[in-house]
Amino acid sequence: MDGAARDIFVISDLHLGDGGVRDNFETGKKTPQLRAFLDHVGSEGGELFVLGDLFELWQMNLSLLLVKRRSLLDQLATLRLTYVPGNHDIDLAHFIDTDFLHHPFFAAMRAPFVRERGGRRFRFSHGHETDPFNAGDDPGFGRMLAIFAGVWEDENGSPLLESGESVEDVLEQFGESMLTIWRRALSTMHPRGPERDVRPTSALTPAQNPDRLGEHVAGVRAALERGGDHDVAVLGHTHKPGRIGDWYFNSGSWTGPRNPFLRISPDGHVRYLEWKDGREIEREMPVVRPEAGPGRAPPTKKNPIVAARTAARTLFPKPTRPERSRWVLIAQGVLALAVGAGVLTISVGQGSSAGWRLLVSAFAVYALADGALSLLGASREPPVRRLLSRVRGVASLLLGLLVLRRGYVVEIFVVLVGIWAFVSGALRVAASVVLKGMVESRWLFLVGTGSMLASLVLLSLPASAVLLKYALAAYLCYYGAGELLAGIFGQRVPRAARLHPSA
Repeated sequence: MDGAARDIFVISDLHLGDGGVRDNFETGKKTPQLRAFLDHVGSEGGELFVLGDLFELWQMNLSLLLVKRRSLLDQLATLRLTYVPGNHDIDLAHFIDTDFLHHPFFAAMRAPFVRERGGRRFRFSHGHETDPFNAGDDPGFGRMLAIFAGVWEDENGSPLLESGESVEDVLEQFGESMLTIWRRALSTMHPRGPERDVRPTSALTPAQNPDRLGEHVAGVRAALERGGDHDVAVLGHTHKPGRIGDWYFNSGSWTGPRNPFLRISPDGHVRYLEWKDGREIEREMPVVRPEAGPGRAPPTKKNPIVAARTAARTLFPKPTRPERSRWVLIAQGVLALAVGAGVLTISVGQGSSAGWRLLVSAFAVYALADGALSLLGASREPPVRRLLSRVRGVASLLLGLLVLRRGYVVEIFVVLVGIWAFVSGALRVAASVVLKGMVESRWLFLVGTGSMLASLVLLSLPASAVLLKYALAAYLCYYGAGELLAGIFGQRVPRAARLHPSA
């Protein structure tokens, strides 16, 4: 049989990764299903068109990904294959028709093309080519969001949050809400300013921002009417499978719960199917959107403050029963906040001499209590965390004793507090690395880096008791708030629960 007499199987948007924590495809355990599907395509004698975003190169190292997926590339290369890169694997597009990549899989890589079926001309592409914000080769806002989401996924240990939602979806919701609040604030301050529509979220893909689906469809329709070289567009990009009339067909994505694909017969008939339990199951073709005039789909109006709060709660879920070390962090945070508030009260309500002695005494008591709490919390910790807590505890106890003995001299007090703030911050940063994979580690990193920066500020201040009191109050309030947040959001989430939240 020649190619024209074969059924064409169309898939797209698999977003294959390297098997790490950022790999949505591997998290869904999709590799065995994909390999069985490829065997099925081969047994049917069909052609396979992979229409873009086969690889997730916005978050992955290219060479590592290809090496990890070598066996899958070997299997793909045995099929009658055509692979069109998309925006997430656009880094490969300039290798088309070159000899840089020698694996036989890449010989099947090509730019968008037209194939006639049943008297109609089908144009096969990924779909980003008509998207003005994602058509180019340069990284855009959508890629930057994906990179940031990848870093968060590393910390989370999974592409999925405890709620079952993807990290990228929740970050996009939070970012869109904050940008909306910012734009409204600017319009309030400059009501007569020039009308500008920056819309960073318009640079997201329609898969990242579903409100852009209307723009995508309008672009595809305009290209069809303008080009004149095809009658039907077959593509992916939006992750939303289905049709619009008889001129638009989308193969969807395998990153979700389903494994959709299109099957196009030699007479041009397009069917929608899903791969499930080792066999293909035909489904009714979904309608992507009704046949309507081109344009952007009207976005659903959301309260940006509520949306941002919801996203933040999803990113930082409240714990139920904190561990003992979390209670220690909460106690340390409350203690630091109390001393910070006390310093402000002393600075405002006491004379300079009496106020200074009360400040030094209060800080010395805080350091002693903080050290005792650190040593108490270290007793049941794993070895590395126990060591960090004990070092912090001993340092705080020594600081408290030195302050009580010599700290009433302003210059000495500044040096002691500055050194302690730097050492304490460095230990918190080290703890955040040791605690990687826990929610707490993010807060500890912020507390630690802030403390180290505050130490430099304290050491650079002139030896002024009045100025020092206010600087120290601000530092203790910041440090206490950070410790408190670390304790509140420091619930340990079992890895199995993170990877399988619905279990």
